[in-house]
Amino acid sequence: MAGALEAVERSGVVCITRMDDAELILDVCDALYAGGVRCFEIPLTTPDAASVIAKLHQRLDSETAIGAGTVLTADAAAAVIDAGAGFVVSPHFVEEVAAVTKSRGAALVPGALTPAEIFRAWSAGADMVKVFPIRAFGPGYLTDLLGPYPGLKLMPTGGITLENAPAFIKAGACAVTVGRDLIGSGPWNSQAFAGIAQRAQSLVSRIAAAKPV
Repeated sequence: MAGALEAVERSGVVCITRMDDAELILDVCDALYAGGVRCFEIPLTTPDAASVIAKLHQRLDSETAIGAGTVLTADAAAAVIDAGAGFVVSPHFVEEVAAVTKSRGAALVPGALTPAEIFRAWSAGADMVKVFPIRAFGPGYLTDLLGPYPGLKLMPTGGITLENAPAFIKAGACAVTVGRDLIGSGPWNSQAFAGIAQRAQSLVSRIAAAKPV
């Protein structure tokens, strides 16, 4: 599923849909897709997350990359990959998750924060490292990391907003992860979904403009 990693890098934005209502997630992802978002992360804190991933895999076209987040065990990694997840994300590096993910051909995106953690994850086969939580550090932290570690593929997560996302791309991020700031908080009606699509379109445009030529 190398195509999933390529899609994430090409898009530059992954939306985390951390919600409890599975049907609502599908509707939110439809609105995000209408706004140009092509990469989605479904956390395993979502009830029946594997089923949601499978439905999205069937519902959205081949241009999309659907991943699973908060994957902490080998069994969970196998289940979400079976459901169609092209990339597997964890809040920290988990050896058994890495082993299953790599053996099954999905992209491995473990979380890490310090230079040592990031280098360990990268050396262990991470296809991209989720720099988490980035909130307190800001875009300059990525620039600092890429000095001694050129070539790292970094995806900052935690505290990314529509306003600061382009700065992280300019600082060297391959992609950013955005959640509530993009989705909003309801009430969930046609106006809310139109707002999601509009914000998504704005973010996708700004990310594209921030990418190096």
